[in-house]
Amino acid sequence: MLRCGHQAALPTTESPRIDVQATVAVGLAPPGKTDSWATRVSVNPNQNWSLQYSFALLHSPEGQQVPDKDTRRMTASVSYNRPIHDGNWASMLLWGRNQELAGRHVGNGFLMESTLKFLSRNNAWTRIENVDHTNQLLLGEKLPPPGFSERYFARVQAYTAGYDREIGHIPHLSKAIGGQVTWYGVLDALRSTYGAHPVGGLVFLRFRVK
Repeated sequence: MLRCGHQAALPTTESPRIDVQATVAVGLAPPGKTDSWATRVSVNPNQNWSLQYSFALLHSPEGQQVPDKDTRRMTASVSYNRPIHDGNWASMLLWGRNQELAGRHVGNGFLMESTLKFLSRNNAWTRIENVDHTNQLLLGEKLPPPGFSERYFARVQAYTAGYDREIGHIPHLSKAIGGQVTWYGVLDALRSTYGAHPVGGLVFLRFRVK
């Protein structure tokens, strides 16, 4: 969940900022060969808005399970953060894509989440996900049979809502008690995996050093 923004941001007079990052991973066999690389560009036009785009070429991101499935990965996001009286509001929209270089299979994922801190001690959040899944999901814990061909075939939606409240007062330590619930939207073909009415919840006690 998006938990940034629990601390109110201070006003700033900084001018718009552009950051560029690049990462190169070098493989072990053969030694010195470039294995994977990634780059990321972020733009912060003012104190409230942030935008980013990343691009990566990944060699076998699933390791030895699928050793030859190289992937092109992209993400893009827009974040908004706004201080309010006795709190803060932070939201994000995110898109991600995996594209297999060999089979050209493409999977997309979309995310929208928002967190509101109000009355100093209360936090509420919501999250919506819409993600492509492959037919490997139908196998459950079973190993893929001989000749199995993985492909994207369905999208699964997840909806989450949660709340916590900070309790007690210990210097430099934040404590909160809360809970959240998540329910899913799935195709009939996936009900054997997710169940007829897929829903889950949890209650938690959180500790965080300030």
